[in-house]
Amino acid sequence: MYHVNNLSEIGKILVDNLNRYYMPFPVDKKVCSGWAKDLHRGGDTIIYTSCMYQIEPAVGMFLKFLPSISSFKVLMPLARLVKPSKSQLDRAYKILNNIVEALEKSGIKPGYLYEEEPYSGAILLEMGFLEEFGEYAKKIVSLFREKGVKKIITVDPHTHNALTRYQEFVKHDLEIVNYLELVNYTKKVEGEFTIHDSCLYSRFLGLREKYRGLIEKSGIKLVEDEMITGKDTSSCCGGPLGPVDLKVSEKIAENRAKDLEKLSKRLLVVCPICYVTLSPHFKGEIMDIAEVIF
Repeated sequence: MYHVNNLSEIGKILVDNLNRYYMPFPVDKKVCSGWAKDLHRGGDTIIYTSCMYQIEPAVGMFLKFLPSISSFKVLMPLARLVKPSKSQLDRAYKILNNIVEALEKSGIKPGYLYEEEPYSGAILLEMGFLEEFGEYAKKIVSLFREKGVKKIITVDPHTHNALTRYQEFVKHDLEIVNYLELVNYTKKVEGEFTIHDSCLYSRFLGLREKYRGLIEKSGIKLVEDEMITGKDTSSCCGGPLGPVDLKVSEKIAENRAKDLEKLSKRLLVVCPICYVTLSPHFKGEIMDIAEVIF
């Protein structure tokens, strides 16, 4: 576990990176925007990825650098070391394009900020750096206003949670909505899966029944057990704990994967962090719902 002083130092480095790059660590922005080809640039309604699906597969590598990160004088070399593989990026890009296709089939054609899209600041919120998160939120709200953005469509629970918390720190009239609230299209799918719910979507953001409704509409049968997948009885994947204590995070993920394997060898998730955290431990097929039902 990191010491408080080290955590404080990590917080300063994250803030410095966010102010410099609009990302928690240096990332080639083409990695973030490479999935989008035909979306119009900007507009009053945008899809907002916060680069979560794209970079989350590389975060584990970043976490391994964290204990010694304060010894780095400059962090730009990390951009070459901390990056997803081609297959990981191909998967992330497919998920995002599937979400856009589902939105368009539901009558919504969002714009996108491409390389100008900033990260949400969720990591500051989830590590408890509330004052820093509030200051960063003010900066991001100003950026959206400058771009003429009025409605933001989020695609993952951590970004959606962060943006809905902005109002606590800065008054704004941005409309924040998740894609799961907008899509009414699914393709037909056969077979059984079990599900690992996002803690944020399920318990705090009121979206549990939205994605379960879409899964049911697709034809998938969910295999559940109240003690494993219940709203109040299921457990976290452990992922958000990674920046604070990686070993405990991995142990939680290992135990969670064992529980889910009792129900099915095919697992659906709704969050890029859950996917990356559970994948090394789950002995079976694990997929995001946007890979399966759109």
